[in-house]
Amino acid sequence: MRIHWFSPLSPAHTAIADYTGRLLPALSARAEVTLWTDQPHWYSHLERYAAVRRFDPRNFPWEASHDGAAFYNIGNNAQFHRAIGQVARQFPGFAIMHDVLLHDSVSSDYRERNDRAAYLDLMQSLYGDRGRRDGALYWEGVLSLLQLSRLYSCAPFFLESSLGAIVHSRAAERALAKEVNVPVIRLPLPFPARAQGVRPPSLGGAARNGPPWKLVVFGFLGLNRCLEQILTALARLEDSRFRLHIYGEIEERGRKVALIEQLGLADRVTLHGFVPEVELDAALASAHLALNLRYPTKGEASYSQLRIWRHGLPSLVTRIGWYAELPPGIVSFVRPGFLVEDLCTHLQAYAAQSAGYVESGLRGYEYFVERHAPARYAAKIVELAGQAAAYRRRWNALRLSGRAAEGLQGWFPSGKLEGYVERIAGVVSELS
Repeated sequence: MRIHWFSPLSPAHTAIADYTGRLLPALSARAEVTLWTDQPHWYSHLERYAAVRRFDPRNFPWEASHDGAAFYNIGNNAQFHRAIGQVARQFPGFAIMHDVLLHDSVSSDYRERNDRAAYLDLMQSLYGDRGRRDGALYWEGVLSLLQLSRLYSCAPFFLESSLGAIVHSRAAERALAKEVNVPVIRLPLPFPARAQGVRPPSLGGAARNGPPWKLVVFGFLGLNRCLEQILTALARLEDSRFRLHIYGEIEERGRKVALIEQLGLADRVTLHGFVPEVELDAALASAHLALNLRYPTKGEASYSQLRIWRHGLPSLVTRIGWYAELPPGIVSFVRPGFLVEDLCTHLQAYAAQSAGYVESGLRGYEYFVERHAPARYAAKIVELAGQAAAYRRRWNALRLSGRAAEGLQGWFPSGKLEGYVERIAGVVSELS
């Protein structure tokens, strides 16, 4: 079985590149994998498991349509996913939707080109006159990027030629099912339980001393990662025994640095920037509590949470999206409307009695090991690749029936048209 895998590759500063690197050993053990990237450089160790080929989306030497199955990793950062999205919209394959709220990525692409007309045409094609109107208000600064992202996912734009969509949460599954007419497959996000330098939590994460207590935040820290609320809670608490360490790239970094100074937290907050995985694992191994907040959520599972659990580290998460689906006792929740208040309550409780939090981290580790093995995920990917021909027949049938539906407009009541389209698709699928 041959698999064509489109993804950002390490050392790209995105969790999706890390995801591909972690999955690749298990996937290449089950299939012949070709990695496709538009990056000029990648870590050479990836070539132990797969051939790596560069591509230009404007002149793509397509072969996967006749030779194996294509899998496109789609995320919300246009820098890493613009070229992949362009190929995915041209050639049918499976879209791995690491985010389902993708307006940020789509709009930033048009903003960079200053192409208002094309952006508004796209919003109208996806969401009609209302989409065009709200898109215009966003472009003019009346509506914020956050408001548009909540209203319009833009996922159908990326799934135009998709055979199926792979997601990692129930929330993402529900969101896509409402918007697109493609099969949606939910799989637990893969993450290996073992890595070089990472000890089992019974030997490492559960045996931390303190105070001072080390709080960690890491990843790409956009506006939805609630850094301002975390800093506000830390200042309100006035407990110097808590020290916050921030790892990763920070959106609007200057504003956050100014807030740290304004709140008098310079001696309690350390900005480390983006660090290699080994250094981040060492930081998590020595931490007491992880703060992994998302508000709003982009709808998908959290790589950060899996890394936290791998260290048996207790964590505070927002009760929203994928996090709200987690069973009780493996994380501690803060409410979206009460972030500062709930953070203060949890930190005070940790200072008074940390044992319950430590136990939740160990339970999180057990849950993680049971559900998120890369081998299980890779086996499902290979199974889907083996069924690509059947998925392709379904896609062709729906495409042809859609064209037929255009010809039926005005001949039948609009309320019954969808039923006719489904019947046509069924007949075409049986004949193909």
